[in-house]
Amino acid sequence: MGAVVRFLVPSVFYGPPQSFKIGNPGDFPYGPPTFMADEKIFVFRDRERGFAVASAVCTHLGCTVAYFQDDREFHCPCHGSVFSPTGTVLHGPAPQSLNWFEVTLTRDGQLRVDKDKVVPPTYRLMV
Repeated sequence: MGAVVRFLVPSVFYGPPQSFKIGNPGDFPYGPPTFMADEKIFVFRDRERGFAVASAVCTHLGCTVAYFQDDREFHCPCHGSVFSPTGTVLHGPAPQSLNWFEVTLTRDGQLRVDKDKVVPPTYRLMV
């Protein structure tokens, strides 16, 4: 019976793609980051340093963090974790820093984020 059930239930998890296009560079303003709720990321654009993409998922229990521009900090509303501008845990129950993801420019001129490629917070794409 177990073999029949295993056959009927796929062993592959079909989740959202981990590599996806987010738009053209001109779609993102300089200054405070753009929050993309569906992708759970923040897109930062800086005139001198280019583009960077940070995860909006708290490393404690997966809640969505908010970015506070005045404090330049990420705050988790669920259990109070606070992260520095580079995603380092400042305080709270979060066990590790926020992830930063590779962002590249595609041949058609769009930005592509790859959540399977975690990069240091210093990584930037200059466009």
